[in-house]
Amino acid sequence: MPPRPSSPGLLPAAALGALLLTAVAARAAPVDYDRDIRPILSTHCFHCHGPDDASRKGGLRLDLAAGARGSTKSGAIAVVPGDPEQSELLQRIASPHADEVMPPPEAKKALSAAQTDLLRRWIAEGAPQPAHWSFQAPARPALPEIAGATHPVDRLVRARLAREGLAPAPAADPRTLVRRLHLDLLGLPPTPADVEAFLADRAPGALERLVDRLLASPHFGERWGRHWLDQARFADSAGYLNDTLRPNAYLFRDWVIDAVNRDVPFDRFTVEQLAGDLLPEATLEQRIATGFHRNSLKNDEAGADLELDRVKNAVDRAATTGAVWLGLTVGCAECHTHKYDPVSIREFYQLYAFFNRTAERDVPAPRPAELAAYERKLAEWEAERARLEAPVTAHVAALAVTRVPEWERGLTLPAARWTLLRPEEITFITEDEERLFPPNDDHSVSTGERDPVRTRYVVRAPFAQRGVTGFRLEALAGLGEKPGRSRGGDFHLAEFAVTARTPGGAQERLPFAAARASFAAKTTPAAHTLDGDSTTGWGVAGQTDRAHAIVFELKEPRDFPPGTELFVELEHRITGVLTRFRLAATTAPGPLEPGPLPDEILAVLDTPEAARTPADRLALARHVARFADERGRELHRPLAAHFAKRPEFPRTAAPVLVAHERKTRVHLRGDYQRPGEEVLPGTPAVLPPLRARGAVADRLDLARWITDPAHPLTARVAVNQIWLQLFGRGLVATPDNFGALGERPSHPELLDWLATEFTRLGWSRKALIRLLVTSETYRQVSRRRADLEERDPLNVLLARQSRHRLEAEIVRDVALASSGLLNPRIGGPSIHPPLPEFVLAFGRNRSWPETKGPEANRRGMYIHLRRNVPYPMLTAFNAPDASVACLQRERSNSPLQALTLLNDPVFFAAAEALATRLAEVPGDVDARLRHGFALCLGRPPAPAELAALRRHHDDQLALGDARAALLATARLLLNLDEFITRE
Repeated sequence: MPPRPSSPGLLPAAALGALLLTAVAARAAPVDYDRDIRPILSTHCFHCHGPDDASRKGGLRLDLAAGARGSTKSGAIAVVPGDPEQSELLQRIASPHADEVMPPPEAKKALSAAQTDLLRRWIAEGAPQPAHWSFQAPARPALPEIAGATHPVDRLVRARLAREGLAPAPAADPRTLVRRLHLDLLGLPPTPADVEAFLADRAPGALERLVDRLLASPHFGERWGRHWLDQARFADSAGYLNDTLRPNAYLFRDWVIDAVNRDVPFDRFTVEQLAGDLLPEATLEQRIATGFHRNSLKNDEAGADLELDRVKNAVDRAATTGAVWLGLTVGCAECHTHKYDPVSIREFYQLYAFFNRTAERDVPAPRPAELAAYERKLAEWEAERARLEAPVTAHVAALAVTRVPEWERGLTLPAARWTLLRPEEITFITEDEERLFPPNDDHSVSTGERDPVRTRYVVRAPFAQRGVTGFRLEALAGLGEKPGRSRGGDFHLAEFAVTARTPGGAQERLPFAAARASFAAKTTPAAHTLDGDSTTGWGVAGQTDRAHAIVFELKEPRDFPPGTELFVELEHRITGVLTRFRLAATTAPGPLEPGPLPDEILAVLDTPEAARTPADRLALARHVARFADERGRELHRPLAAHFAKRPEFPRTAAPVLVAHERKTRVHLRGDYQRPGEEVLPGTPAVLPPLRARGAVADRLDLARWITDPAHPLTARVAVNQIWLQLFGRGLVATPDNFGALGERPSHPELLDWLATEFTRLGWSRKALIRLLVTSETYRQVSRRRADLEERDPLNVLLARQSRHRLEAEIVRDVALASSGLLNPRIGGPSIHPPLPEFVLAFGRNRSWPETKGPEANRRGMYIHLRRNVPYPMLTAFNAPDASVACLQRERSNSPLQALTLLNDPVFFAAAEALATRLAEVPGDVDARLRHGFALCLGRPPAPAELAALRRHHDDQLALGDARAALLATARLLLNLDEFITRE
């Protein structure tokens, strides 16, 4: 007779017995605080009874053992180790009264019976409450002995599988493995020749040789550099409404690619990005590395609060540093102490202080090709200059004997002598931007060619002098130069002011009695610079072919003791800004007059004739020839015109960070306009102490603290990121949160072993990757297993490999590579692939200079990333938002992706190129189809696949166009799920 069906709601005896045994085993196992208890307390209790003093209720703090076991405001003790019945925590959880039960009903976080039982058992077992696992230094575990496993990773993974009663998956076939390695390490598919070479290598060590070749490829730096750029929130524009372009942002991208290719140790990689400018004798490349934190957004809209924007950038830099290197959500403590992790608001602003004491600067960083072109043009220019200089030199030599003595006898030397101010810092200020830049070597200040007419420059200079009577501003102009940046060479200095700050901190704006200029146009007299009206000012229209000077006489002499700082403010409003200026002070009695002679000529004239050097005499003769001799002026005209055509030094400039002293205060409720107590740079107390090199810690101290091998977080976070890229999921599934609300490691011993191994390997990224990809765990097949469908659907236990869709840029790269269109050139400025005009319609910046020719077919990581108008193809495939650091990309599956693969211009062009490649294959249609499979998937088609592909081709061929049939077939191949999937 047939078996009787089971009664509804009843389990077979065998199943019921298994469940009872499981329950007994679970109850017998000791409770683990990190695994079992902390997640309950974090989710249900820490919001009101955690680290945040301001929001803590009842005086109870449950995240620390001392708090949990201490008396609350009511006198009750929440946790009495070994005595659940006397523990107030359990009594309140079980209370039937709405005004007593915890969590309160309105929180809607009631505990389940199983959670309550875990808490009861934990207390009964003594309520052990160790520090959070990630705040304890990694302990290198002993490797278990596992039959058949010799690789350290395999021994640790299989030990866990054995405890779970699971077996590992078999190894992937060689074709799958070689494609997996190429995609993981290079982001490019293997060529058919690559696959066949690996299959043909039967000697021991074939896998290791393949891995070493891939690690040595320059494309490795592109693949793994792109992972880092996600964390660096790299973009080619500044964001906000203006979304101002950053044409030189690519310099940081190039640095990352090069550093990854050179396998710069991760500790050095870190130090250079956080504090490369502070290293002794920092190189240009080390300064470019600090561009990591110049990737933050910048609001340069007219009328924007510049101080708010600066503060927000410093907050972003602190939060990003915490997420990327520490795996902590420290940004949650910006407005209040962290609700779940032991990071107070004060400690957040101590971390913020490291970045508050910085300034942004752009430093010249011409690329080798630019320098070569410049030097070639300069050599041609110099040859012409020498030809034009020859008659001038001859005439000057004659003047030294005939004209100079007569000229000198007719001079009346001014009484004033001037002492140059030596600026330490210049601040450029407009309505929508503020930045710092350094002075020139001769203590002059060069403005920017594109500085707007409404610009203010504030020059900070230390100064100590007694009896100062006035200041001088020189509007400098060398041969072929104009003193101003207007089209006619004029400028408009609207206002001039000097503020003195004494060593004690007192500030005073200095009062002036008069201003006098060497020359002024009728409508722009010198006095307008002191009238308090920014619509008037001093200009030199009519004499823009020479330098000029203006002096500002103080109402009375002033003494400036040592330690005084002067802040000289030059405001421009109309016409243009000064091209280059220099400041000086004098103690000469008034009235002060701007002499026509440069200081260097005055110095020669002050020297007795007998004591003058040949260089002195030559300087006098050159001055006379240029300014006081008709023939000399005539000879200088073509020379001046030639100097005006001097090749321009490449404008490429790297955005970097520099040190800038600034006090830091806690921002109450995160509001910078509500300053609290002053804090110095520091780190959270829960982590190892920071050792400063000086009285106040700086970013270099911070970077070295982060990369100290004893630091419990850095190496763990770094190896977790690498594991994530190779296995599709991190050992810690929340790579940006190693704190209380983050997930625990799936394999804690493996994570700690890898962290200690990473530092033992000298922080070598390539060595660690080589270690991981040569393990049998990595080489497993990725096919889903029926025995894991319900038990481990996310592959946490690593009983197989993971199968996932390629990232956005790599989807594009594999299409270009398989079709033969890929331009493999590495580095350089971003490209602008075809983009429909309507995409730019909603952005303020609508320029998109489409890249033509082979340059348009460079890798996806080089596509211009505009924050407000992201490239649609990349967005469709889940490219991250570059406004914040991305430690793990999302993966979605949408119809829009299929439409993109079918219709995006780059994929259509790839299909056409692939069809051309297939048409060139000798033999019949099947040979061409097999070659298409090899190019796109790295394997031959199965008979059923080949038959289906042939039917598709024949259906298209029936329409009468052989070329169109191949094109349709190529499009099908490029749209296969397997084509955009890493198996």
